[in-house]
Amino acid sequence: MMTKTPAKRPPLYLLTGLLLGVVFGCVLSFVAFPLQVSSVGPQHLAAEYKDQYRLMVALAYASSGDLNRAQARLAQLGDADPARALSAQAQLALGNSATQREARALASLAKDLDTFEVSAQSTSEAVFTPNPEEAGAAATPFAAAEGGSYSLGSRELLCESSETPPLVKLFVFDANGQAQAGVRLAMNDGEESSEFFTGARPDFGPGYAEFEMTPGSTYILSIAGSETLAGLQPAACITEAGDPAWGAWLLLYNRAQE
Repeated sequence: MMTKTPAKRPPLYLLTGLLLGVVFGCVLSFVAFPLQVSSVGPQHLAAEYKDQYRLMVALAYASSGDLNRAQARLAQLGDADPARALSAQAQLALGNSATQREARALASLAKDLDTFEVSAQSTSEAVFTPNPEEAGAAATPFAAAEGGSYSLGSRELLCESSETPPLVKLFVFDANGQAQAGVRLAMNDGEESSEFFTGARPDFGPGYAEFEMTPGSTYILSIAGSETLAGLQPAACITEAGDPAWGAWLLLYNRAQE
């Protein structure tokens, strides 16, 4: 007859050690080193998430039209110039995979935040010279011409790279806010006129066009045969790295309602 061997029970000290370990871990987790939960404001977000935040604010503004609320939300990002940040993001959006609706929302909010009056405001940007100390010299102010079926909605000077030539970058929208291709543009420096059209750079969207300026020249910009901007000239700027560079004028044009 076989006798059953009683099962061995784990030593009592193992159970005691396990229990003490659980208790000690709970003390460390909830008393000595509790989990710290903090709220991170928009100003502490990474650059890509700040872009998403601006886009959400712009889309909300496009729906509600509440500019005060949009300003309050953008102020949380801590941008030195919210309108410029929106304009630059609108430019990149048209060249990337963003929809036309997103680009229009960004550009529209930038335009409404920018309170300057084109016909009255003078620009104090410097004409670039080899001497960086002269970069503060006043440039010829812009003058918006009367008439024409397009109006200048926003103007910003982008300082991208010391290797970039002096450029004019334009985005043209129709009366419904859609990027408009095939719009005839002309830049006249007093000696000759150069024509170009929107849509020649599909990677930046159908309403985009650009023109390289010659240092020392002053231009008159015409859209669809009507003069819209006079006194346009290359402007100097300083990049974030502290290098003197040629700036790129970013101009957003809207066609007037007929």
